[in-house]
Amino acid sequence: MDNFNKLVSTIQQLHQQLQQSAVNAVNQMLTIRNWLIGYYIVEFEQNGKDRAEYGKSLLKSIAGNLTHIKGLDERSLRRFRLFYLYYPQIADTIRGSVNPVFEQIEIRGALTPILSDTEKVGPASPQLKTGLFVPGEKILTKLSYTHIEQLLSIDEPLKRTFYEIECIKGAWSVRELKKANQQPVFRTQQPIQKPGKTGKTG
Repeated sequence: MDNFNKLVSTIQQLHQQLQQSAVNAVNQMLTIRNWLIGYYIVEFEQNGKDRAEYGKSLLKSIAGNLTHIKGLDERSLRRFRLFYLYYPQIADTIRGSVNPVFEQIEIRGALTPILSDTEKVGPASPQLKTGLFVPGEKILTKLSYTHIEQLLSIDEPLKRTFYEIECIKGAWSVRELKKANQQPVFRTQQPIQKPGKTGKTG
């Protein structure tokens, strides 16, 4: 009976571990998809021969042609575009490990080959210039896209990087990140605590 119980326990643990791994893998691929959509949009804005035809209505026009795909409305497309512009460092992670997967399913740039090794992506952001940024691999593996959505609401680059680091270190939930962003914890000289927990006062 002991061996049987161990067998059942092992199967349960295996299921739980691999199920969570599968969920994480799907979430990561969706995050990469969102970043790449932002890349394609910016690429078209900068290089598309017919870009003037769409102008400010580009995102609305794209969304109108993708109504059969859930989650690709105009607001989401605007966030994907911002995601790409705020996190150019993700390109290195995609080039290094994910690019072959996208090549196999023939997802290409609308105008140029996808993310060539010599291609510069994203803006010359203050984080990249100073070296104060969270590597793309950490962004993709440690934060869900729902976390990233919260971070996109922070306009100041240094402040956004601060919350990225604290969120990863503290393993914050989306709710905790949102609460922290609403509190004046940035620029504090003292290590911040996980949102929702307060220290004892004397």
